[in-house]
Amino acid sequence: MSSPSEMSFSGTDDEPGFAGGLSNPETTQYKLRRQVIDIVNHLMSYGLQHKLDLPGIAVIGSQSVGKSSLIESISGITLPRATGTCTRCPIECRLSRVDREWSCEVYLLIARELREVKFGDVIKDKRDVEDRIRRAQLAVLNPSKDPLKVLDGTAAIGSNELSFSTDVVSVRISGRNVDDLSFVDLPGIIVSVRDGNKDSDIDDVRNLVTGVIKKPSCLILLVISCESDIENQGARRLAKQLDPTGDRTIPVLTKPDRIAAGSYRSWLDLLENKEERFKHGWYCVKQADQEQLEGGITWEDARKNERSFFDKKAPWSQLDERIRSRLGTPALTNALGNTLFDLIVARLPGLLRE
Repeated sequence: MSSPSEMSFSGTDDEPGFAGGLSNPETTQYKLRRQVIDIVNHLMSYGLQHKLDLPGIAVIGSQSVGKSSLIESISGITLPRATGTCTRCPIECRLSRVDREWSCEVYLLIARELREVKFGDVIKDKRDVEDRIRRAQLAVLNPSKDPLKVLDGTAAIGSNELSFSTDVVSVRISGRNVDDLSFVDLPGIIVSVRDGNKDSDIDDVRNLVTGVIKKPSCLILLVISCESDIENQGARRLAKQLDPTGDRTIPVLTKPDRIAAGSYRSWLDLLENKEERFKHGWYCVKQADQEQLEGGITWEDARKNERSFFDKKAPWSQLDERIRSRLGTPALTNALGNTLFDLIVARLPGLLRE
């Protein structure tokens, strides 16, 4: 497999370029990974994740830790952003590398009916994905409305019927420069509510997240911000409660550029797995800041900036190569793909028996 330093960050939708952390698609391991991930994806399309312990990756974090930015860097799409809670239902991302132009389809996975609903036509322009996801989430939060009327804007919606929902918005992306990976983004853990929201939202979110990550075959991608005290990040506490041995949790540090001068040591101790040890170790990524996002930075430029930051900025550039191999989105994506593949292979015999 290519190391992060060997990855190319250039390329367009139709040309070879940065693809996160992919293996060579011609290898046997790559083809097997695609096949086993497809098996789980098909089972999820029938709503069986509510009845079976299906292997998967769930992304969790407290609010404002950079979770959305991380998901965007892995998937190459833009998620809906707003003040307060953006994600109000599970958003599944199924990424598939295929030898054709980039495309995206959105589905609604309705748990109570064990079915999926195609939500609009195939998307060919990445700029259209954000609005489609926003409308899909709106449809999930208003289950009495016809989803297709929500899609075309003809449904009469005042305030949402639900604050949060366990129904899933499934975003399926394929193309030449796409990683082979599947994961689900969960609402950020909240500790307080804004005016106009309900106090019960705090427990609703916690219960929703708990229901997903408590399953033994769920890998927990735990997003921790270096911008705030780790002890105050509720998602960390929840992950440690449900995975006390740390065998299922893959922690990733975000916003390393926000670490105050003289405060690096405690964060580096985590990254070196000296403090709060986890089976899979810690990773660290650097995403675009708010000013860059508002300026319309491209996905490719954001990845170039990330690599430049870790290559040139101390103390990251001075770390042992073993630790440097855990810096950047490509390193994380590659690890996620390998770990998910191993988990599915180990779980398949049990799924067949069930």
